[in-house]
Amino acid sequence: MKVYLFSLPLIFLSLGCSASYSVAVNGYSASGESVHIPQAASIAVVTDSNVPNPILEKEVAVKIEKLLAEQGYKTDAEKPDFYLTFDYGIDAGRTVTDVIPIHHPGFFYEYPYESFYWYGYTTYMPYSEVIHTRWLMLKLFDGEAYRTSKSAEPVWIGEIASAGMSSDLREIVNYMLIAAFEHFAEDTRRQITETIYRDDERVGLLTGY
Repeated sequence: MKVYLFSLPLIFLSLGCSASYSVAVNGYSASGESVHIPQAASIAVVTDSNVPNPILEKEVAVKIEKLLAEQGYKTDAEKPDFYLTFDYGIDAGRTVTDVIPIHHPGFFYEYPYESFYWYGYTTYMPYSEVIHTRWLMLKLFDGEAYRTSKSAEPVWIGEIASAGMSSDLREIVNYMLIAAFEHFAEDTRRQITETIYRDDERVGLLTGY
């Protein structure tokens, strides 16, 4: 599996503290404008049989085809108008250390002949966690150009990344796919951050759960 390094700022998210994923999307087109794809155009999803996990590869491809179909595109044409390749991965993670401030509130004592106030104070508890960067790359090719040469230049590239404690790429790729297809074939001109909650209806429709 190829490794890509994106110049995307990491969006730290601890799944133990939140029920959402933050996903960064950047879309680039060769023309500088969003790619015009005619309604009901055909787009074939290309898989790589040489990946370490061909079962996961097929699973991701099926989800991409489902998202394309939801947008009105055909995915089973013999000579499609476009081809869509994809790649994905996760890094080994890096350890992040910081401190959590813990505030201890003050309290007031009152007796018959005297009273006093105990002032509050703050202590700091150190912690560390491993943050993983998960990424997905989509490339869209003109059908005729791709059939002529597999080294054809893409007409659109989508770079998608998310960072957090979870190393479960199989789950997180669902959120990256949903964010990616919110901006499919768009030249976003800048990085766009999507926040997708774990109970998002689109996740359930994509995964069948």
